[in-house]
Amino acid sequence: MRNKIYSLSLMFSLILLLGTSCSSDQPKKKLVEEPKKEIKENQALIQFLEQSGNFINSHRIPTLISADEVYANLKKYYVIDLRSHSAYVNGHIDGAVNVAKADLISYMKKNVAAGTYEKIVLVCYSSQNASFASMLLQLLGYKNVYSMKWGMSSWDVNNNKWLNAISDKYASKLETKDNPKLPKSSLPEIKTGKTLGYDILEERAKEVLKKSDFIIKIDKLMQNPSDYYIINYWPEYNYQKGHLPGAVQYTPKQSLSRDADLLTLPKDKKIVVYCYTGQHAAMVVAYLQVLGYDAYTLAYGANSFMHSKLTSLKIGHAFTRKEIKNYPLVQGELPSLKTEGTTNNSIEEEPAPVPVIKKKKVEEEEGGC
Repeated sequence: MRNKIYSLSLMFSLILLLGTSCSSDQPKKKLVEEPKKEIKENQALIQFLEQSGNFINSHRIPTLISADEVYANLKKYYVIDLRSHSAYVNGHIDGAVNVAKADLISYMKKNVAAGTYEKIVLVCYSSQNASFASMLLQLLGYKNVYSMKWGMSSWDVNNNKWLNAISDKYASKLETKDNPKLPKSSLPEIKTGKTLGYDILEERAKEVLKKSDFIIKIDKLMQNPSDYYIINYWPEYNYQKGHLPGAVQYTPKQSLSRDADLLTLPKDKKIVVYCYTGQHAAMVVAYLQVLGYDAYTLAYGANSFMHSKLTSLKIGHAFTRKEIKNYPLVQGELPSLKTEGTTNNSIEEEPAPVPVIKKKKVEEEEGGC
């Protein structure tokens, strides 16, 4: 009996000891969560853009294509018309599909196997909208996207936007003095909620494609030019021949990187970029808007205020009637109809090939716009 009591006592002591060793008096391990690292979206975005081709400063820009080449390759190229639906119905390129600019990215993802086409061509009225959109698609990886040079104004003479836009209105106000760039600062802050460079880019591209006010006309600019940071996007030798008052020179395909002059752009002022025609500048503005800058392109570029001087000063890139080809159009809701176009020309079954003309080196340096 005594041995039994002793055994029970010993067992009770062991249980008590084990309970004490596992009691709440012992320190517990706490699950410590690491604080989330704050992502600088502007840094992630610019790093992605500059490491994945630095397209804004590459030799491939501006990605423009002539109406002649498009007409000669209608069976090979995929043409997207960004104009209003009514303009499209009234007359469009044979085979072109009508897509709203704001819907372009989702349309490309759902409907276009981009790799199956030699080239994808965006068209609009003057090429500035198409150039703006083509830059965004290029940044997103669609390397075979182009904008048709001069827009539908080079395809058909009717309702020609370019003929109504060319002017010498401010040619007498040009200056030749150098205007200094601002000191370097930092990139604008952007907020998409994304963390990876490509995802941030896609969100920013979708956002800027919704905007319709990225173009400013020369009359509005000249009302209060000091309200804007005006960028002359020409080589320096053309800048010195004459530029808008206060305009600051930035070199095409060189200036817009962090190591060069990108960070001299103001974050607290509207930026207006002009080139010869507005087409290259529209691509630049798309890039700057993605980065968060309040940037605009000048409608029709220098053609809108010093058209004659583009020829007399041997600058080049003046729009003339020779750019209008008067190719056939298709009317109606459908991309293609088995009818002749609305012009006097008939649609050939196989358009004649266009001879390849090598551009002069100086034109390549200037951007061809």
